[in-house]
Amino acid sequence: MLDEKAIKLLFFAIVEPTNQFWISEINSHGVVKVYERLTQKNYYEKITGYLKIKEQLASLQISKLQADLLAANSSFITSEDNDWPSQLNDLAAPPVGLVIRGNRKVLQNLTNSISIVGSRKPTNYGLQVARKLATDSVAAQLVVVSGGAYGIDTQAHSATLEAKGETISVLAGGFNKLYPVENKKLFDQINQQGLLISEAMPDTPTAPALFLIRNRLIAALSSATVVVEAEYVSGSIRTARDAAEIFRPVFAIPGQIDSPLSAGCHRLIADRVADIATTLAEILQVIRPLQSQ
Repeated sequence: MLDEKAIKLLFFAIVEPTNQFWISEINSHGVVKVYERLTQKNYYEKITGYLKIKEQLASLQISKLQADLLAANSSFITSEDNDWPSQLNDLAAPPVGLVIRGNRKVLQNLTNSISIVGSRKPTNYGLQVARKLATDSVAAQLVVVSGGAYGIDTQAHSATLEAKGETISVLAGGFNKLYPVENKKLFDQINQQGLLISEAMPDTPTAPALFLIRNRLIAALSSATVVVEAEYVSGSIRTARDAAEIFRPVFAIPGQIDSPLSAGCHRLIADRVADIATTLAEILQVIRPLQSQ
């Protein structure tokens, strides 16, 4: 019989994070029980996709999955590991596991962390704000979390690295399919000084649906989420709402009232999802008391 972590790796490899039924079953009954029902009984025979999942489980070799992780210079962690980010347990659908690469010790510092997210095509104002927030966060000994995308994400990661701080990039695809590929040098730097995290096996290509799933991890990993610039409808808005749903503080940087790239921030403020913030000091006034509880 496989141990629980090995069974989780099997499910991690075949069950997409967007598959609400199987994720719910695993969270409700435990991965071992679901595995036993699938492999030893016909409990799920009336469930759509039951046979496909069962066949995939039978065809997978745990040694092959472990070899794939090793070849990608990565590790698979679950809630059984001492350094599992317990913040993720606040999610309605926590991940079965995570694939990580880089400085694993960064996970121990997530109680003091901040997510900085925003537009892929920011203004110079947005870039300056992101850089200032990240640099100040390092001075305040906060881990900076973002998504590795162009624009605000890249600026937040880069400024953190330049200030000799710790940063985490949560990717939507696998480590062998880094996206955007133009940020490979940045990802290499994060690998040395911070941590890369993915909810996908190394060869999983990035797909639009995975970005939305990834965003909930960015929201949950940190003590607070800051949206620097965002259009009225954007992934950053989803990240902010994901954070609010698990009662994490959310902040939005105000901008010009006629700027499309500030429309999302103003929307979050108007909807009372986010508080206005113009400096890190204002954010710390809110999150420091919460961190000491």
